[in-house]
Amino acid sequence: MIRLANEMALFYLLVLFGFLVTGVVLATAETIPVPAGQSTVRNIDLNAEDEVSGIITVVGDESKDINFTVLGPNDQIVLPTEKVIVSNFKFSVSEKGTYRLVFDNSMSLVDKTVSFNYDVRHYWFGLPQEIVLMLIIVFLGVLGLTVYAMMPRK
Repeated sequence: MIRLANEMALFYLLVLFGFLVTGVVLATAETIPVPAGQSTVRNIDLNAEDEVSGIITVVGDESKDINFTVLGPNDQIVLPTEKVIVSNFKFSVSEKGTYRLVFDNSMSLVDKTVSFNYDVRHYWFGLPQEIVLMLIIVFLGVLGLTVYAMMPRK
């Protein structure tokens, strides 16, 4: 009975370790100046099936809107240009490459500051990366417990 309790405790520790290790989501927060009459670009390297979501906030004394666009690796439009002050955005990646977040202030005479944060969630085989890693860890844990339980006793 004690042996079974020890095995279960080991199993639960493995599951807990798996949860701690697999919570991998790339999160980025940044505040950037966008000078009047200019654009500022931020690049993100992404893999196929990744999902990006975030929020943009434009800070300024006067007109606070800015044009925001997301362009793909071949300059294809992923998210069309939109005037934003505060806006959420989300897109899925169809091909691996460098994606560009374009903050366009070219139609303004006023400098602006843009604060944005975004998360990148990675997918493997159509499932979130952390779920796939958790399944692998649970499978290995069960396999290890099975091998341990089948070992001959003295």
